[in-house]
Amino acid sequence: MKMQEISGELLNRAIALYLEHAYRGHPERARNVPQFKPAETLAEVLQREHPFEDLTGGTPSTLAAEPVPVSGSAPRVYALRLGNLAYPHMKLALVEAYFADEFVFAVDRHDTFHFEPNVPGYAAWCELKEINRLIKEAVEDAWHKSGVPTLRSMREKAFERPDLVARMMREGLAILVLDDDEARADILKGILGEDGYTVVVGPPGPRPREDSTAVLEARKRAKDESLRLPAAACDKADDVDALCEIIRDQRVALAILDVSYRTGQGPRVAAALRVDARSQSTPILGIYSRRDFGPDPDLFDASLRRPYRKEALLELVHSTLVARSRGGSGIHEAVSE
Repeated sequence: MKMQEISGELLNRAIALYLEHAYRGHPERARNVPQFKPAETLAEVLQREHPFEDLTGGTPSTLAAEPVPVSGSAPRVYALRLGNLAYPHMKLALVEAYFADEFVFAVDRHDTFHFEPNVPGYAAWCELKEINRLIKEAVEDAWHKSGVPTLRSMREKAFERPDLVARMMREGLAILVLDDDEARADILKGILGEDGYTVVVGPPGPRPREDSTAVLEARKRAKDESLRLPAAACDKADDVDALCEIIRDQRVALAILDVSYRTGQGPRVAAALRVDARSQSTPILGIYSRRDFGPDPDLFDASLRRPYRKEALLELVHSTLVARSRGGSGIHEAVSE
C-alpha cells in the first residue's frame, strides 16, 4: 500500500489489533500508545514530529556489525515499540517490501540475538522467543483478515488476484450481495465489478410495518445499543429458499451479507444458510455497522465493520475466496450440483 494511502484510521486499527493479541485482551497495559488523526496519511505524519523509529537501512545493532549505506534507494522501515506482556521491545513495523513505495505492516520481534546453550537463562530465552513468534503470527493473521496490508496480502494481490478473478470469470462464478440498503448494495456491486468480479445483488428483505409493536419496542430498547431487531419483527428471516436458488443458479462462490439484511436479521439468515445443504459450503462475509454486535465466527468466514475503504473489502473478499479454495472446500464445492 502506498504511503499516501495509509491513513491514521488504518494505523489506529493496526495498533488496536496488535495490542489485543500482544497483551492478551488487556490493551490498557501497553504504554506510550500513539493515536493518529483518522484522515491524516502516513506521509503527513512523517513530515512532523512523530513516534516512529526510522530503521531504514537496518537496526542499530546490524548497522554496527555490518554498516549498510542509507540512500534514497534503501527500503524504508518505520517502527513503533509497543512490546507485549512478556517482552517490551517487540515492534509494529511499516516496511517498504520488494516494490518501491509499497508498504506492509509486520511485527518485528526484536529478539534475534544469539546465545550459546550453555549460557545461563538460555532455556528461558528460547521460551520467550517462542512466545514472541506465536504473538507475531497471531497479530499478522488478524491484520490480514481485517484488510491491513501484510506480506501475505501483498503476495496474494501481486501474484494470485488476477488468476483468481480470471478463474471465476472462466467458470462463470459470482459473488452475491445481500443488503436492504439499495445504495450500499449498488456501491458494493460497482466496487467488486470494477475489480473484475461478477456480482449478483439479492432481493431486499421483507419490511415490517412501521406501526408494528415489536419494531417500536425494539427501537426504543436499542437507543444506545445494537439496532438489530428481534425475530418477531421479521418472521421470514429464516426463509432462504429463494437465496439458495440464487446461489445454485448464479454459481455463487461467496455471499456478502450485511447484518442489517431483512430488517436486522442478517445473522439469522446466515445461520439458515449454514444449515441448508444447498448453501452450507458457500463462504459468507459479514458486514457490521459500528452499533452492531459481532463479529460471530460461527456464522461468518470473515467480517468487516462499516465504514471501510474499498481496499479493505477487496483484500478480504480475495483472502476469503483463496482460503476456501486452498482449504479443500473452495469455490468448486461451493457451486457443485
